[in-house]
Amino acid sequence: MKHIINIAIVVFTLGMASCESSEDTSNGLDHQVPDCKTLTISANGQTKVIDDNISSLLLWGLVPQTNLEKITLPTVTATKGSTVDISVVISDNVALKTAEISYSNWLFSKYINFTNPGGDIPLKPKSYTFTAQVVVPGNAVTTPWLENYYFSDGSTMKITQSYHKIVLTVVDVNMNVRTIPVFVKVE
Repeated sequence: MKHIINIAIVVFTLGMASCESSEDTSNGLDHQVPDCKTLTISANGQTKVIDDNISSLLLWGLVPQTNLEKITLPTVTATKGSTVDISVVISDNVALKTAEISYSNWLFSKYINFTNPGGDIPLKPKSYTFTAQVVVPGNAVTTPWLENYYFSDGSTMKITQSYHKIVLTVVDVNMNVRTIPVFVKVE
C-alpha cells in the first residue's frame, strides 16, 4: 500500500509540474504574424507611405501574367550614393522577438534582437518603430534586368525587374514570421 501511495504522489507531483498556466497556453496558441502598420520610404526629397494591406500584396499578390511583364510598384527613386530612409511601425499581439532588414546585393543588414536588446531598444515590446538608413552603392544596377520568377508549382518565367528588393523580416516570440518587402528604384 505504501508503494502505491508513493507512486501516486510522484505522478501527482509530475502532473502539477507539467501544467501550463492559461497565459502559457494562450501564448502557445498565438498564430498571428507580426503587423506592419505603416511603411515610410524617403529618398532624394521623395516620401512614399505604404499601408500594410499594400505591402502584403507587394510580396504575394503581384504575380506576372506574361513573360517579361513590367510591374509598377509604389516606391521612391534613389540615385547612386544617396541614402534611403526606411521607417516602419511593427507590432505583435504578444511580443516582438527579432527584426532584420537586409539586401545582400548592397551588403546591407540591420538586426535587432528584442529578447536581448542593447541601448535604448526595449525588451520584448508589443510595438516598435524600426528605422534604417540604406546607402545606395555606386555600383547599384540602374537598368532593368531579367530575373527568374518562381511559381509555387516549381515552374519559372523571366520577368523584367527594375526594383531592388530590400527585405524586412519580423519574428515574434512564438516564432511567427512576417516578411515585408521594400522596393527601391535606382537611377
